[in-house]
Amino acid sequence: MEKQWEEMSSDEKQEALFQRWISPEGVEFASPEAEKLYKERTTRFKDALQLKKLPDRVPVLLIPSFAPAYYSGLTPHDVMYDNDKINAAWKKFSLDFQPDSHGGAAVPSPGKFLDILDFKLYKWPSHGVSPETTYQCIEGEYMKADEYDILIHNPLYFFYYIWPSRVFGALEPIQTLPHLSFLTEMYGVSVPFFHYGTP
Repeated sequence: MEKQWEEMSSDEKQEALFQRWISPEGVEFASPEAEKLYKERTTRFKDALQLKKLPDRVPVLLIPSFAPAYYSGLTPHDVMYDNDKINAAWKKFSLDFQPDSHGGAAVPSPGKFLDILDFKLYKWPSHGVSPETTYQCIEGEYMKADEYDILIHNPLYFFYYIWPSRVFGALEPIQTLPHLSFLTEMYGVSVPFFHYGTP
């Protein structure tokens, strides 16, 4: 009988997770060759990470930033504001260079999303820098010196109420929402929710 997850040792759990990654259920590969290459690559990572068996070579994990855009003749603006372009560029890059793994097309965040939320931690193409320029970090005091105790004692509160209202202009109203951790009794339970309905 197969062991339940709770009964497994940490080594057994790790092995089970690797096997699910190497031989995923329900995945239809484009060809037998694609399946073979996938299994070689995932096994390569397993061997390198576990240090139990020497991998056939060092696995390559690319985090290429905007290299796929430039490689396809596109600008950072193109791939941050056009899903079809980013998908085509990252697919071309991956097929041409054949890394063992990649982080997908999530590195350049969707520009429209950043625009809508008025993200303050960065400038990006068409929002502070030219279309040909990658994003730039903007230093600011998003956490004040006297807030370390809040972060340490209640990180959920800090990252739910304080941090978002400072780094996303569109989320400034979050800081006015009441904290709900005291809701343990029926008396007055509805009062804090009034704020959630206020425009």
